[in-house]
Amino acid sequence: MTRLATLLALLALSAAPAFATVLLSESFTYPNGPLPPNGGWANFSGAGTEITIAAGRATGDNANAPDDHILFPAQSTSTKTYACFDVIIPQPTAQPKAVYFAMLKDAGTSVFVSRVYVVPVAPSGWTFAISHSSTGATAGCTVWPGTLTSGTKYNVVINYDPVNKSSTLWVNPANELSASVTDVNGAIAAVGVAGFGLRQSTTASTFPATQVFTGTANFQYSVDNLGVGTTFVDACQQYQSTPAQHSTWGQVKSIYR
Repeated sequence: MTRLATLLALLALSAAPAFATVLLSESFTYPNGPLPPNGGWANFSGAGTEITIAAGRATGDNANAPDDHILFPAQSTSTKTYACFDVIIPQPTAQPKAVYFAMLKDAGTSVFVSRVYVVPVAPSGWTFAISHSSTGATAGCTVWPGTLTSGTKYNVVINYDPVNKSSTLWVNPANELSASVTDVNGAIAAVGVAGFGLRQSTTASTFPATQVFTGTANFQYSVDNLGVGTTFVDACQQYQSTPAQHSTWGQVKSIYR
């Protein structure tokens, strides 16, 4: 009996993710006003009207310029990093410009990976997209299929995989096995991720000639329940802890716990 108990314990340990870690848990419970310097958030680029806290959510407007980040212990260049948050995109005045508003990053001001975009969908909609790193004439983004709804809260999860040089996006997943899209860019060197950033920009990203987005409006966004971790479950603990989300995340517990 003792041997059986020991064997079961060893099997349980071997099934658990190695060195699983919660790197960041952020509920944005700050007074209304500028996001920095609350909770360690800091501006790393741009001047003008800051990303703000409004009713416990971090709210950005791409008519503005400042970008903010929050740092955590730098990860190795062989470690996957996940981020999980909920986001609402209010109704834009027209089709939105293709702009990334959230990303994982290093501790500096210009190295961004797993960039999350809002992109226009013809004739009048929008959806999310992800790029592994910067876009341009030879590198585009991978678009979440279908059209999403303005004013609706979506749970977004992203994964940065420096070994496979890929970034993955989930929208409203039940767990890591849920539908996702992955963007691969083999030309990008591995990054030791050390922060999560929120961005504002009036300038649409550039893409290859084969990927054309025609949006013209500066969209707004609000983000809450942000988590970062070395596994899907660890990153989504903050989202999971929100009472309204418990029933959805029961499926995750049954798979990973």
